Parts: sequence; C-alpha cells; structure tokens
Amino acid sequence: MHFVMKLSKLCNLRCNYCYEYEELSHKERMPLEGLDFFFRHLVTYIQSKPKQIGIPHFILHGGEALLLPHSYLRSFRELQRKHLDAAGIEYTNGVQSNLVQISDATLDLLQELNISLGISFDVFGNQRVDIKGRDTQDRVLDNLQRLIDRNIRFGGAITVLHGANIEHVLRIYDFYNRLRINYRMLPIFSHVDPPARIEPILISHQETLTAFQEVAKAQFANPSNIRVLPLWDYFKAAVSYLTGGRKAIYDPQVEEWVYIVNTNGDTYDHGDAYSPEGFMGNIFKQPLSEIRKAPEYQNTVAIRQSRLETCHSCSFYGHCNQLPIAEAISSERVYDENGKLECTIAKPMIQFMINEIEQSDSGKLLLNSLDITHDSSLENQMIPS
Repeated sequence: MHFVMKLSKLCNLRCNYCYEYEELSHKERMPLEGLDFFFRHLVTYIQSKPKQIGIPHFILHGGEALLLPHSYLRSFRELQRKHLDAAGIEYTNGVQSNLVQISDATLDLLQELNISLGISFDVFGNQRVDIKGRDTQDRVLDNLQRLIDRNIRFGGAITVLHGANIEHVLRIYDFYNRLRINYRMLPIFSHVDPPARIEPILISHQETLTAFQEVAKAQFANPSNIRVLPLWDYFKAAVSYLTGGRKAIYDPQVEEWVYIVNTNGDTYDHGDAYSPEGFMGNIFKQPLSEIRKAPEYQNTVAIRQSRLETCHSCSFYGHCNQLPIAEAISSERVYDENGKLECTIAKPMIQFMINEIEQSDSGKLLLNSLDITHDSSLENQMIPS
C-alpha cells in the first residue's frame, strides 16, 4: 500500500515531459493540519484490517520535494511519529529527487529522518532542463558522485524513456549496472492531443517493447548487478508461470496498490489520477475508511475491474501482477477494433522472458536457484512519477 504524497508542486526544473508542468511554479504545500488528520485516521484504518493490508509506504513527490524547508520535512515526520509510531505501525518513507540541488545538510537530514532517496535521471536525452532551459546533466552527475563518495544508499532511479534517449537504452542500462543502482524505465507514450513540447519525444508501444527486450537480453547475456523495473516484474511472472507458483489476484477493493494524494488532499487511483474518473475523495477531510465506502471510490474500483477483464482470459493471469492493465494511464491503453483493451507490453514481455529462460543456460540456472516467494508480485520498490 503506497501513498504518493504531492507535498508541493514547486520545482527547479522544467522537464519537457512532466505531467505537472503547468503547476511547477506553485508554492503551496500540503497543510500540516491536513496531514495530521490523515495520519490519525490512517492508524484507525490499518488497525481495523491488520491481516488484509501491507505496511504503508510513503513516497514524497513534487515538483522537487527537497526544495521544501527542512523544518517542514521534520514536521511531516513528527506527525508520523505522533500517530503511526505511537500505534506501533511499521512504515517506510522515500523521497524522489531530480538531484540537481542537494546540500550536505539535506543529505544529513534524510539520514536523520530515515527517508530513503530515489533519483530521477535519464542519463541521455537532454530533456531535464532548468527554469532557464539549461541542461542539468553535469550537476546531477556531480551530486550522484557525492552520494557515492558518502556511501549513501538510495532506493533506486527512475529513467524516463523517450524519443531522445531510446536509442541509448543499452548505454543507460550499462550506466546503472556499473553503479549497481536499480532503476525503472518509464516510457512516455504517444497519446491524443499531446502538448507541443512533448510531441517530438513520444514513443510507440512497439518501440518500448523492443527497448525492453534489448535490456532483458543484456541481463541474460551477462551477470547483472541490478534489478530493472518493470523487467523484474515480467521476469517474476515468467518464473511463477514456469514453476506453477502461487497466483495473486489484484483487487483494489481488498488492497490498493497506490493512492495518489494531491497537494490539497484530493486522492486518486494511479491510472486515472487528476481526472474525475479517478477521484476517490479528500484524505485531509475524510477518513480513509470512509473514502473506501463512498460512491466515488466504488466507481474507481468498477472502472479498474472493467479493465481487468482483459486479464481474465490471459494464460499468465495471477502470475502477472495485473497492474499494467488495472492501473494503466490513458496513454498506456490500447484497444482493438472491437473496443477491447489489449495488453501490448506486459504479455509479450512475459512470453519473451519465458523464451529467454528456456533457451539460455544461464536462464535455466537462474530459474532453478531463484526464490521469489519472499518477493510479493504486487510489491513495487518505486512508483512511476
């Protein structure tokens, strides 16, 4: 159970593909009184269903959340301690940063507050520019080296895959593999009426599939130091299928994968975030237990269950975590001529993984030695931003 907390939209970058682009100058913050309400009632919700839900994972997002005053981040943690720690509830915190501007004092603060650090860095493509349009690559590399020099462990990276860097997908993999940094590839797909700034860098589902397969082949060909998402999810599904592993069915009515919480407390599911269809309620004004009973929330469940009908006839149903369909954003959805939702990436990637495992000696050895029972198919280390 993840909560993506949009603490503030304020950002020091203007990445061309950012879905928060129009709000990146906004200085509003999540109100502390709203957070106090949320954490207080979250305790009640968790205690009411101790056997049904996993521990909460809080992902602090922006904008650039590390532009916020240190006093604000301390207050956020104090509220968690006041409610969650006092109730004996286990949880984790992570913050996603563009790593353009990060001081030693901020790094010290993250360690003090026990907030893990994730980075957003494309390695190639020159799309992550500052307010004046200047590329930030060198600054990020310098700060990344500082993290390495200080032996700071961080939660991984997000690399946006787009038209300006997709040809470098193997070099991106080599970069992270050498540094032993897990990362997620996050494609920017073609969609209807894209903003002019995005249109030149959109990629197709087929281009994405080809890129994913190139990286997977590289991992099979030589020992890999890292996990690459979503490839790791596809690999786990393939292993589960080949070994007759326990099936896991995603049902948001039982446990949500992620709640997207906007700065004002409005809360959405992942696939329909910021749209009326995805609106669940306001988590700063309504207890989570009440939100989940409300008609608005039930509507979000019905929409996702309708999408999940695509999964029911799939041979990998229950082995795949079903998130690529249930929580697909609009640009990730492809429909056939009869209006049926298709699985254009996850399903062929799982089949690709099966073929690679069966055809390679290293894949067979890995299959025999791997224990995925401890790694829940619904658990994800990072949430797409």
